[in-house]
Amino acid sequence: MLHAYSNENTTNPEPVGYLKMMQYEEASQRASDAAEEEKQEILENLEDDKLIDIAGEALGELYSTKYSDEADKLTNEIVKALVLGCHKDMTVRQLLSHLSLEAEKIVTDYILTHAN
Repeated sequence: MLHAYSNENTTNPEPVGYLKMMQYEEASQRASDAAEEEKQEILENLEDDKLIDIAGEALGELYSTKYSDEADKLTNEIVKALVLGCHKDMTVRQLLSHLSLEAEKIVTDYILTHAN
C-alpha cells in the first residue's frame, strides 16, 4: 500500500491558547517599545540640559526642607568626584547614597515627577 506524504500539517496549526499568548507577547513588546521611547526622550532632554534644571530645582526643594544640610553633603560629594577625577565612575545611585532615605526620596520624587 502506497501512502503519499506531504508537508502539510493536518492538525490544527495553532494550539489552544496560542492566540492569547501571541496577543500577550505583542502587548508586552509594545509596552517595552513605549518604555524605550520614553527613555530615549528623557535622554534627549538631558542632552538639551532640561533635566539639569530639574535636578537643580530638586536640590532647591531639598534645601527648603529640614534636610538642607544633606543637600550640602550631596553638593560636596559631586565636587569631590569632579576634583578627584572619578566623576565618570560615580553613579547617581552612589551620589544619592550619601543622603538619608527621606532626603533621597524628596530628590528622586521631585525629579521623577517633573522629568516626565
